[in-house]
Amino acid sequence: MRKSITILLTVAALALPIVDATAATKAKAKKIVVTKRFTGSVASVDRWGSLQVTIVVRKTTTITGTKKKVTRRMTAVSVPVYPNHTDRSVFINQNALPILKAEALKAQSANLNMVSGATDTSTGFEQSLQSAIVKALKA
Repeated sequence: MRKSITILLTVAALALPIVDATAATKAKAKKIVVTKRFTGSVASVDRWGSLQVTIVVRKTTTITGTKKKVTRRMTAVSVPVYPNHTDRSVFINQNALPILKAEALKAQSANLNMVSGATDTSTGFEQSLQSAIVKALKA
């Protein structure tokens, strides 16, 4: 009986460091979340005027041991500057900009589908969005 108890305690003592080592490798990940706003360059929308896009990017850094993982996600898109000097350009942009914003958030890039009837606005939006994304990636 004593011999079996001694063997059992020895095995348990040898297994204990292994359990501690696996617990150390499964250390909790530390997350750092930063939200910043980036403004793209002003894009010329042919003869209609200019357009500028501002994006909000959430950057999440996850640190687990020595590993570091960074993810960026666009959470909001706004257009503070857009052509609105004629009734026609106001009408076009009221219809096109919400579609372009939703498309940008869905794609998480500047690779967007053009909006029919708003080609100039779509092109300007894409250019300004691309420059805002580049600024976000450099930050």
